[in-house]
Amino acid sequence: MHKLNNRFNYLRGMEALAAVVLPIVFVLDWRKSATGVHWPLGLAALLSVSYLLVQGALYWQLKHSASSASASLPGYFGRLFNTFKASNLVLFGGVALGFVVQIMDDGWNAQLAWPFGIFLFAVLEHINYYHYQLMYDTSASVRYVLRNRRLRKAALGVDLNRHAG
Repeated sequence: MHKLNNRFNYLRGMEALAAVVLPIVFVLDWRKSATGVHWPLGLAALLSVSYLLVQGALYWQLKHSASSASASLPGYFGRLFNTFKASNLVLFGGVALGFVVQIMDDGWNAQLAWPFGIFLFAVLEHINYYHYQLMYDTSASVRYVLRNRRLRKAALGVDLNRHAG
């Protein structure tokens, strides 16, 4: 149990750190970019990623707390994370609409490349949290994929399904 709690603690910390550090790194880099960046879409994409990473940090915190107390996830877990899941889709729709409007007005240009890439990362992170695990960072998780020839269900998604009733 101690090893599992350490894993939850590590994941929580890394998600929270990334939620803060990634936007700072990108904003500092974009300020010196030769081609420039479409700031409104770039910031919206960064907000999407950070919002998801904060959800991940909260999930791992709740898992850590439940595991430490030998308890189940709190009663509000399902409602909260289903709300997060739905709000992610609304946020993605807004950002996608922003890209469509920008491209229809001015066409595709190099200033959209980073914001679009970060937006795709946010969508993949949503899939990684709520649908299928996309990150395999332990030998056991890699063996699972090789043995079963399919992606694992996302831990958060599995927990949401358990709390659906």
